[in-house]
Amino acid sequence: MRLLVLGGTGFLGRHIVERAVLGGWHVTTFNRGLTGADHPAAEALRGDREAEGGLTALASGRWDAVIDTSGHVPASVARSARLLADRAGTCLYVSSLAALPWPAKPASDELAPRVCPLDAGLEDTGYGTLKAGCERAVREAFGDRALIVRPGVITGPRDDAGPVRGWLLRAARGGRFLPGGAPGDPVQLLDCRDVASWLLACAREGRAGSINAAGPVGRTTRGGLVDACVAVTGAGAEPVWADDRFLTAAGVRPWLDLPLWTPHDTPGYGHLWTVDAAAAYATGLSCRPLYETVEDTWAELRDAPAGEAETGPFPAERERALIEDWLGRRASAP
Repeated sequence: MRLLVLGGTGFLGRHIVERAVLGGWHVTTFNRGLTGADHPAAEALRGDREAEGGLTALASGRWDAVIDTSGHVPASVARSARLLADRAGTCLYVSSLAALPWPAKPASDELAPRVCPLDAGLEDTGYGTLKAGCERAVREAFGDRALIVRPGVITGPRDDAGPVRGWLLRAARGGRFLPGGAPGDPVQLLDCRDVASWLLACAREGRAGSINAAGPVGRTTRGGLVDACVAVTGAGAEPVWADDRFLTAAGVRPWLDLPLWTPHDTPGYGHLWTVDAAAAYATGLSCRPLYETVEDTWAELRDAPAGEAETGPFPAERERALIEDWLGRRASAP
């Protein structure tokens, strides 16, 4: 089969390309050439969907399927989708659960996404709304040949900004550290390699419609993730679990400062880590053990250039001060 990947050199896109090549697909990638190296077995086309005339490289060619992993702005996604609609069989657009209206629980794959005009830009609205606009653009161009996939948190090897990477880098420094939240808090994580294999299967089968994807409900906790990161790094790091009120009062930013942390009183929190993804698993999505994801990600990170492993979610001095403050409060509490 002939596959066009819009992107293909970054995180998820690279895993898709690698698995497609191994599976005997004829793979073409289209990207700006800025994120990473092209796969040597793929035909690489250069262009920029945001630039005038940036789609010239896609003016000819035919493909059985298109997988769009890189579209974030509705207008640019619309341009590429319209250009390809008559020369591609199906289009699989990788959206996000953020495209759905929160705090409503995204239990149904048919739940209507947020409303977003096709001319909205990065300065106009947020990530989730823009993703919803991109979904609309793909549907309008491909109709019943479009598959909208809305994954939750994807992580694993090559994830430059993912939660597993962040906690591994922090655990590797050793000492006491601040995960935030509570160890029993549920999280739903997907391994990028599992998602890539599943997307290719969907493309091969010509699936259409919309489908949510997330890790199995109740399988992974925040404490389990942190403990796995501590174990594989072997640096003896010690998590200190501070509560939401303390972190919020201290100005700690959810997700930005502490990966995967959201205060429990956030609207919709009860649904944040209980996403129903049964339909995805019924169509072949699998989810490997969390420890395997953590271990493989660490195998990649431990050979990182000198200095990179000194980073983590928090600046060291601020983290140390917060931990001392928290422990001091606990010691003085009646």
